[in-house]
Amino acid sequence: MIERFRRWIFSLQGKFILVASFCIFVFTLTGSLIIISREERLYRQDFINQAKVISEISRLMLTNVMVYNDLGMMDKQDVVDYLDYYIMNLMEQDRRIRYVAVIDEKGNILAHSNISEFGHLCKDEPTLKTLSTLSTSITESKFKDDSVVNIAAPLNISTKNWGALRIGLSTKEVQESIDGIKKERALIVIFFSIISLTIISVGAKVLAKPVIRLSKIMDGIKTHGDLERQFPVLKDRRDEIGKLQNSFLWMLQRLRDADKEHKKTMEVLGQTEKMVSIGRLASGVAHEINNPLSGIALCFKNLMEADLDDSTKERLVHAVNDGLEKIKKIVEQLLDFSRMSVTEKTPVNINDFITRLLVLFNYPASKKEIKVVNDLSGDIPEMLMDENKMAQVFMNILINALQATDMGGTLTIRTRPDNGFCTISIVDTGIGIPPDILPNIFDPFFTTKDVGEGTGLGLSVSRGIVEQHGGMIEVDSKVGVGTTFTLRLPIS
Repeated sequence: MIERFRRWIFSLQGKFILVASFCIFVFTLTGSLIIISREERLYRQDFINQAKVISEISRLMLTNVMVYNDLGMMDKQDVVDYLDYYIMNLMEQDRRIRYVAVIDEKGNILAHSNISEFGHLCKDEPTLKTLSTLSTSITESKFKDDSVVNIAAPLNISTKNWGALRIGLSTKEVQESIDGIKKERALIVIFFSIISLTIISVGAKVLAKPVIRLSKIMDGIKTHGDLERQFPVLKDRRDEIGKLQNSFLWMLQRLRDADKEHKKTMEVLGQTEKMVSIGRLASGVAHEINNPLSGIALCFKNLMEADLDDSTKERLVHAVNDGLEKIKKIVEQLLDFSRMSVTEKTPVNINDFITRLLVLFNYPASKKEIKVVNDLSGDIPEMLMDENKMAQVFMNILINALQATDMGGTLTIRTRPDNGFCTISIVDTGIGIPPDILPNIFDPFFTTKDVGEGTGLGLSVSRGIVEQHGGMIEVDSKVGVGTTFTLRLPIS
């Protein structure tokens, strides 16, 4: 699941969805924050304006009371009673008001919503400042764990000052309204993000679908290595993706043409390498044919000139027939090996196949007194392979082994079953391959032999044939000890 999610993130569709969703989320969130900030500012400004209106009306009312007191129309007790009544009535009319205080010009509290504050000296700095400057002050503070806006307004007419009025209004309702707006905006952001993400996902899928289809085709080519297999039909488009599809199809056709030319070239090179190998074996083949021919000639001479009994004549006829059969097998094997053919896999017994092939190497091996050891396992079932092409692989490796092995050496051919594969090892006791050369021996046209002794294609062509059979070829070599070529071919 994690690996699948990681692949999705790094895909074209995933990147497009993530970037687009991120941009939409950021823009929507930024816009919502700006709107919330503006709404919060307007709410607070409206609240403060309402508080100013309340304080201004109350200031005018209480200023009139102070004027009546100065004119003698109300005594001091009447003023106090009126102030208490006014405060109580004001707080009942507006539940936002948390406290109301009236202070005289000397800073003494004349009336307060909390009766215990009556007669005390006011210690509130903004209120005392209002008494001295005769200007309204607005501050924010906490009152009994509640956020309030404090408004201190002077009770004055011109320069005549009777004190100050201080009112505290709770901002709880304003804050609740602001919180409601925030929740509403958050829901809007989430809703539009989900809608946008859905639309973007669908759009990205539609846009990325042809690109994904092209990617799958390329993955199929990479996995199977077959440029000729049929691929899904691509719909015609008039946009940039359509141009990409056309370019892709053009490139695919060029690759197919190049692949065909490559295969033809490799067939020709392989056939050339076959003929080179046959040329190297020419003297050995001539010797293998010459020996039975000499015997046949001698038998014919005896049959024609000597006076023989019937039993002797019969033995000579059988000897002639055996010689001709041996020549026939050698010639047939050479013709099979040299002919051009397409890959055609048939059931083959690998041990019989190796035994028949070694007939061509009897003479060159005996000439250098090289001992050929067959260590062939009998537990290997028949395998599907192109016998002609696989013969070319063994021919190249065996010729190289014989050429690299000095007089009196040993050449061992071993077969073993190995977890659904047949492992074939060709081990020589030759001079070995230097470490700096070993990584390059399968490169086309790479050779360490003198001019005219090798084309440099043998091992390159051999590896291609083995890979066509679903197998692999490896080499291990030590200078002065010998070289081991290991082929792993699938049994089924």
